[in-house]
Amino acid sequence: MIMYIKASFAFLLLALIWECSIAQTCEPPFSRVGNKCYHVILQKANWHVADRSCRKLGAELMVLDNEEDKLLTTEFLKSMGLSFTQSWHHSVWAGINCLGNRRTFLLAKNGDAVPYLNWVPREPNNASPEEDCVGFANYNGAFGYHDIECKVQFPFVCQRAPAADYFCLKRDLFLEVLL
Repeated sequence: MIMYIKASFAFLLLALIWECSIAQTCEPPFSRVGNKCYHVILQKANWHVADRSCRKLGAELMVLDNEEDKLLTTEFLKSMGLSFTQSWHHSVWAGINCLGNRRTFLLAKNGDAVPYLNWVPREPNNASPEEDCVGFANYNGAFGYHDIECKVQFPFVCQRAPAADYFCLKRDLFLEVLL
């Protein structure tokens, strides 16, 4: 009898493990976009204020991982009401800068290399002597990054990884195993 109970319990655990998975969610005010959670702030701020605002939320300014991420992000931002006209004036801040790194653009969160540095044509150009921060825009005929002075005010997007919700039980499976 004890052997039967042990075997039944082992089967129950195995069945539960097979049926459960980790669910990744974005807690409000963040929204799921691809494998990230985004929070769009339409109120304009300079790069430093935008960066601090994201950090207060446990996030960082958005950074694109690859072309697919760029396309998903662009469509999401358009759906949130950002008007990406052919101008740098309609940018959002990115979590990239060259502050203290004389024209070497790095991730703001940790100083690492940027995984996907997709500049628009003719950028970075350091048109004014202090273009040390990076915006994302539809500019020079393409969506991508451009360098700009950190004091300019743009809306911004905070990003963070989805939170993992660990165990899910299927009640009907649980009852079936016990019967």
